[in-house]
Amino acid sequence: MSQSQRRIAFWGIVAVLLLVGTILQVRAGSHAMSPVSLNVGPNGEYATEEEALLQGLTCAVSVLALQLPLAERECERAIALSPEDPVGYKYRGLAYLLQHRFERAEADLKVAARLDPRDADSQAGYAQALSGQARFSEAIARFDSALKLSPGDVRYLSSRCWARGGEGKDFPAALADCNRAIQLGPRYAVAYDSRGFVYLRLGKNAQAAKDYSTALRIQPGRATALLGRGVAEYRLGQAAKAAIDIQQARKIDPEVDDIYILAGVLQDGCRNKEGPCELPVWLRPGPFGAPAFLSVSYKNLTH
Repeated sequence: MSQSQRRIAFWGIVAVLLLVGTILQVRAGSHAMSPVSLNVGPNGEYATEEEALLQGLTCAVSVLALQLPLAERECERAIALSPEDPVGYKYRGLAYLLQHRFERAEADLKVAARLDPRDADSQAGYAQALSGQARFSEAIARFDSALKLSPGDVRYLSSRCWARGGEGKDFPAALADCNRAIQLGPRYAVAYDSRGFVYLRLGKNAQAAKDYSTALRIQPGRATALLGRGVAEYRLGQAAKAAIDIQQARKIDPEVDDIYILAGVLQDGCRNKEGPCELPVWLRPGPFGAPAFLSVSYKNLTH
């Protein structure tokens, strides 16, 4: 299972909440959807209101089932049938997030957030797409918006913690977000993973390793935690342990190094072989995996 699939622990919750909202809309009747918002289908047929709503549900269920190529098609049809309904954009954006296709996720979730600005999950999804491209300042502003709509949400707090750590301007605020998330959700692995990342950025490697270990006890096989702990272990002189963690992380997610390069922990030279890299040659990542969706963000940032 890839790291993007494991992130369903985080973004799957988002999807469930969105699906519940969609079901409630179906039960309550589609007061917000006017017949003039419905388009013709791909075969020229006129879509009824019920068909458009059912297509939105099909789109959502496909994402929840991790049938991501199918989800793209189903969500595209949902958007074609009802282009003013945010559901298709939300779920297709989520499918892109799960695949590290952050540029496409940004485009869809930006539309979803515009169509339903009171939806905290769309705002947070948009923020996550920005954070995945190392556009941390923009992401923080969007996470701020999500938290205004849903204060105390551990998902948003943990993600804003990571984004603040990546931005590198306010580490105390980053730690405050993670500490608050851990206080509210002590069994939420992402919060420990994010705080470990902030400690790694601060050079507090022993504390980073401890948090990453906690994250892995809660969610074994979390690739970002494995790589982060490996980097911390290497910095602490534990090269053998570091090699085991780093190699395991790459087996789970071939793009995990690029997450840490984009976030400022590892140097560009670790990937492009040009310039410095704190990891020894035998611990550096190999060529991009396939499909290397995250590499698009990496290449956009570094070229």
